[in-house]
Amino acid sequence: MDIRAVDLNLLKAFDALYSERAVTRAAGRIGLSQPAMSHALSRLRSLFADDLFVRTQTGMEPTAHAREIAPLVSTAIEHIEAALNLGVGFDPAKSAGIFTAGMAEYAEVALVGRLARAFAEQAPRATLRLLPLNGADAAEQLERGMIDVAVAHLRTLPTAIESQTLLRDPFVVVMRKGHPLAAEPLSIEAYAGQSHILVSPRGDTAGAIDRILVDFGLRRRISLLVATYLALPAALAAADLVATVPSRTARQIAATAEIEILPLPIDLSMTVSMAWHRRTASEPAQAWFRALLLDAAAE
Repeated sequence: MDIRAVDLNLLKAFDALYSERAVTRAAGRIGLSQPAMSHALSRLRSLFADDLFVRTQTGMEPTAHAREIAPLVSTAIEHIEAALNLGVGFDPAKSAGIFTAGMAEYAEVALVGRLARAFAEQAPRATLRLLPLNGADAAEQLERGMIDVAVAHLRTLPTAIESQTLLRDPFVVVMRKGHPLAAEPLSIEAYAGQSHILVSPRGDTAGAIDRILVDFGLRRRISLLVATYLALPAALAAADLVATVPSRTARQIAATAEIEILPLPIDLSMTVSMAWHRRTASEPAQAWFRALLLDAAAE
């Protein structure tokens, strides 16, 4: 195939469709109308002699051939963008770009205030998009370009993904003002003997703390399991329950509710990392975004 006969804008359309898995969202991503994107998909199918994307109940699912060429197209676009931006630098005050971070909920609670302020002050025309993230999905979402950075408790990552520790946050115990437990220093036995709320987006019935308590010959009773930290203030206010959360999350809750915060009688912290795909490592806009996240995470 002679590249001179190919409209390279079609590759941008392919890359957007592969990332968004929906014609309308892909069109908005690269500034096309929905009919124009549909026409681009038709031309792509003709160009590659393959359906490329098949409509399913969950969206436009890429074919095997589309999955094979996607990383090549993405890399080609990145190289072209790098060549165009070489030496230009990045001015956040003039940027109208969209910066997307996939975040675990506790990271979003801890960082959203500082990030919102930073964008308002430094990049008022840009858009900050925070999406929910399960740490296990981080590498795939970064690889597909669905997010620019991942912020969560991240374990083993493939070599194409770079990362660094963003913050370490000690766990604390929260309860309503006037809870009997707040009247004296909290022992591990007294802590284990309470009725607990567990925040678990995936519905897990135990956490890291439960595994540690076993080493002390103790168990705690989970009386209430919720999917989000937003549910904690109302639950804590309604009953003599306690919850164990990262300290920054606790401070956010205490700012809006009558909450006591006590040290956890176990040495346990939440380690939150920031990860990005190495193809964006030298991109000026993304380097600025990562630096902004580091600033927001600094105490």
